[in-house]
This record gives sequence, C-alpha cells and structure tokens, in this order.
Amino acid sequence: MKANRRSFLQTTALACLTGNLSAAEKKLRWPIALFEKTLQFLPYPELAEILADLGFDGIEATVRNKGHIEPAHAVDKLPACVAALKKHGLTIPVMATSISRADQKHTETTLRAAAKLGIKTYRLAGQGYDAKKPILRQLDEIKRAWHDLAAMNKELGITGIYQNHAGSRNIGGQIWDLHHLLKDINPNQLGVAYDIRHAMVEGSSAWPISLRLIKPWIRAWYVKDFKFVGAKAQNVPMGEGIVAKSFYSGLQKDPGALPISLHTPHIRGSKPETIKTTIAAIRRDLKVLKSLLS
Repeated sequence: MKANRRSFLQTTALACLTGNLSAAEKKLRWPIALFEKTLQFLPYPELAEILADLGFDGIEATVRNKGHIEPAHAVDKLPACVAALKKHGLTIPVMATSISRADQKHTETTLRAAAKLGIKTYRLAGQGYDAKKPILRQLDEIKRAWHDLAAMNKELGITGIYQNHAGSRNIGGQIWDLHHLLKDINPNQLGVAYDIRHAMVEGSSAWPISLRLIKPWIRAWYVKDFKFVGAKAQNVPMGEGIVAKSFYSGLQKDPGALPISLHTPHIRGSKPETIKTTIAAIRRDLKVLKSLLS
C-alpha cells in the first residue's frame, strides 16, 4: 500500500507539470520556499520530491503545534526532515514555530536542534492584544520577553522573525508596533517576516512607508495575493488580486537575496484526495511569482 501510494503521488505530481521551467526561472537569486501547511499531510520524502519537481528551493517547515512536526518531537524528527529535503537539493530557509518566549517549553531544545542542522531562521508564533489591558503595557511585556529570546538566539546562532499579520487584535498588524518592539534589538537576532498581503490589507496605499520603517529588520519575504470583497479581504491565487506589482519591482532593485516564502491560503481543505488540484494550484502560483521576480 505504501509503495502504491508513493507511485500515485509521483504520477500525480508529474501530471501537474505542464513543462519544464525555463533556465531563467530556475536561476532567480532569491531562495523560494513553500509554506508547507497545504501539503503537511505528506511524508517528507514525498513532499521533497514533489516540490523539487515543481521548482522550489526549500520549504517553510511547520515545527509547531498541529504542524508537520510537533515541538515535543523536534529533536527526533527534524534530522529526518532535513535529510529527506537534502536528497532533492532542498533546504529549510524558514521554520514556522509556536515559540513566543525563551522560557517556553521546548523552545531551547527545538532551536538547538534546528541550529545544529543548519536552519538559520525561525518564525515566532503570532500574538494578540488583550482588549482589557493598556496597549503600551502589553507591548512593554512582549519587549522584555523578546529581549530574552534575542539573547538565546545570539547564543545559538539563529534568527527569529515575526510575521506582520492583519487584524484588529493582532500585534504586528500595524508595522509601527513591530518597530516599537524591535528598535533596540539586533535584527540578526530577532527580525521580521514581511508579509506584503497583510501589509496592504492594513495600508493599501501607505504600505511603502511602513516597509521603509521596518526594512532593517526584515529577514524574509512572505508573498500571497488578495482582493477586497466589500470590506473583507479575500485570498486569491497569485496575480489575481491587488498586491502591488511595485513591491516585486522593489525586490528586483534590492541588492539582498532574502528567502521568499510562498503562502497559499486560497487553497482550502487540502487532503490526499485533492492533491492533484492542490499541486496544480501551487505550481501556478510559483510560476506567477517567478514571472513577477524576473
């Protein structure tokens, strides 16, 4: 049964390819990873084979609660994950975690294991405001926790990044609160995963200002697309929404080559029986992304 399932997945993945990517598409200077949430039901050997065929450079691995690897099993399972990816020339540019504090259970063991395996960057868990508490007091509490976490990151040689996420209760929805939290922290210890979709939801015309503000702390780019339906932001496939093309033009002018993580929240209900359509949608998003960058 395992062999038949593997054969099915291989055949399905190849069926979703409509031709090899051009040499120009393959040689972009940014390492492009897939946030694996939509395919984390797959064993890593099969996932690695599929994503290598599609043209990715790696994955944003979910090592978190309800992720591909639970935090309690990170030490034991991360090496096998890295080995499976390496066989197909893939890496983990970013690791998504449930980490918020240095003294949190599994934080140090997970980060030590990741650093030992050459994983250089991990994403912190999102945090929200408590409507019953003063805003600045909450930020000051988080700032103290982040200073401790930054110290641990320095010791281990790993960088934590926090994603800006739109929403009235989300810390980091407004980039200015991230600047308040990070302005006294070395960005190589704690920085930002800049998400253009969420930045545009919160500031559809003002996002270039907040980008300039937080740019020194950016250590990864998160990309996806959306459109407004009434007052609500709706996720759509890459290129079908309103994410500004000028954002990608700016990346082309940027001398850096920070990792890019492709997120696909418009794909819902991904499971083994819908893998063909899921892979086809991911492949299309990657092709559009590469055309925007090239």
